[in-house]
Amino acid sequence: MILKYLSIKNFRNFENVDIDLTNRNVIFGMNDIGKSNFLMALRFLFDRGIRKEGLVDTDFYNKDTSREVEITLMVELSDDDDDDDSKKIFKMMKGAIPSDTYEVYFQLKSTYSEERFTGDPQLYWGCDLENLEDIPSKQMYYEIDKHINVVYIDSSIRLENTFKKYSRDIFRKDTSLNEAERKDITAKIGELNESVSDLSAIKTFEKDLVEEYKKFRDEDGFNVKIKSEIEIGNLHSKLTPYILDESCETYPTSGDGRKKILAYTLLTLEHRRKEDEMINIFLIEELENHLHRSMQLALSHEIFSDKLFNYLFITTHSSLIVSQMDEVNLIKLVRECSVVGKSHIYKVSRKYRSLKSKLNQNLAEAIYADVVLLVEGPSEKVLFERVLNVKCKTYESLGGYILEVDGINFQEYYDVLIPLGVNVIVRTDNDLRIAKGSVKASLIGINRCLKLLNRTTKPPLAIKDVKLFKENVEEQVKVKRNLYDSRYPKTIKNLSKKNIFLSRVDLENDLDEVIGTILDELSADNGSSKNGVDFLQTAKLKNMIKLCQKMKRKDVNAIYKHERFECLRKLVDLCSQ
Repeated sequence: MILKYLSIKNFRNFENVDIDLTNRNVIFGMNDIGKSNFLMALRFLFDRGIRKEGLVDTDFYNKDTSREVEITLMVELSDDDDDDDSKKIFKMMKGAIPSDTYEVYFQLKSTYSEERFTGDPQLYWGCDLENLEDIPSKQMYYEIDKHINVVYIDSSIRLENTFKKYSRDIFRKDTSLNEAERKDITAKIGELNESVSDLSAIKTFEKDLVEEYKKFRDEDGFNVKIKSEIEIGNLHSKLTPYILDESCETYPTSGDGRKKILAYTLLTLEHRRKEDEMINIFLIEELENHLHRSMQLALSHEIFSDKLFNYLFITTHSSLIVSQMDEVNLIKLVRECSVVGKSHIYKVSRKYRSLKSKLNQNLAEAIYADVVLLVEGPSEKVLFERVLNVKCKTYESLGGYILEVDGINFQEYYDVLIPLGVNVIVRTDNDLRIAKGSVKASLIGINRCLKLLNRTTKPPLAIKDVKLFKENVEEQVKVKRNLYDSRYPKTIKNLSKKNIFLSRVDLENDLDEVIGTILDELSADNGSSKNGVDFLQTAKLKNMIKLCQKMKRKDVNAIYKHERFECLRKLVDLCSQ
């Protein structure tokens, strides 16, 4: 069974939104964009406890109660023998859909009643969206409630409340106590109740109560007996979980982080027992609150690897919570004229498995931005942040973000961010590479840019003197500049129109065109006999930091205005729109 898409119409801050889904969905967006409302739409559809309260006027888009609320989920079924959840749906909807149906719809509609000041939800299902049937129900308990179980986990979850909710079941089942245990507990509870009733404080209170009563009405033989009525049936209300340290000392007021993890454990334990009977859909809000970094990483691993969370919707602001995500649907909620959703099915490429955590965390930070500048590594980021600190100090608060790919292909980030509506700017080096035994150089830099746009790549370039090219850096620079200036100027100009900027050579040589004197001075200041470019490339990040400390405002202005660094002006322009 696969969740395919969700449609929300006229519900809270969603006027009309259609969002593609998969079974695990990660929902991003700025504050107050509607992430909680997105989850609430699913709760109204599948959570009887929420649905039976009905919809109030504020649940209707812009409080326009003249329009109907409509929430629709489409699910794709399978006839695979191993797909137990599809079997559950077929069994549940028997008679409502043909046996060869593989797409089914679950829909909620609600019309507001001015007389009752509420909107009663009505549920429908079927395989024809235009001709759905009423879901059988009895007193607002629908057939769907027997088979689909929504597990909502709030960011403010409390251990005490969660434990009380689920501890009732400990003594509810007939098998919770054997006969010997039941007799023993019953006898001890009887003794305890008698002891409580015989306490001197209780006796004094009984006497005072009788005397006070007789002031109102003096009755012969009137008396009062206060009894303790602890019994097996209410023992759960007196149970409290304690967290032990290594010496087995109890900590009833343990830290919020550990208590939250234990509360999550109670929820998963409870619903793991039900997964054979029901389809669990987990709705989780901002799991990261009060959790240390290590706990967030541990939860990420559990959530994205445990089959219990096969159907998942999670909202988060933490890059750590999604560090282990794979084969998920990223959903970004954004405000255009109204709130819309943009989604992208994301799967970690096999070649980046070892870097999955870094790739995912970088994506989770970038996805919140409106404009992302992708750069080669930390040297570019340090330099560009130094320039922007002067030219547009607030670029991040305006929605800008600089992301270094640092060992991960630009393509991986570009292919995710573009479908999610993020403006992506790319700045990369004009790399060349000659394979062993070849006399031609592959245009790595230019073709990297063209591949981002799915354009035809350029053929390798014949090199007149391969030995000279490999051994002489100046010859490599000369060839790169010729490519940029004479061979492919039109291609490079067209790439820049798509916000993909290629260095004429590389970062250090481009800087040399703008502030070459400063680079040479920096080298001399540090006792080096190398020219400025070679010095900067010797220890890139370390020496780039030194350069940024040495630069004056006029140097920053020169970099910002130069054509080699148009990417920075583009970032500021897009952030300012």
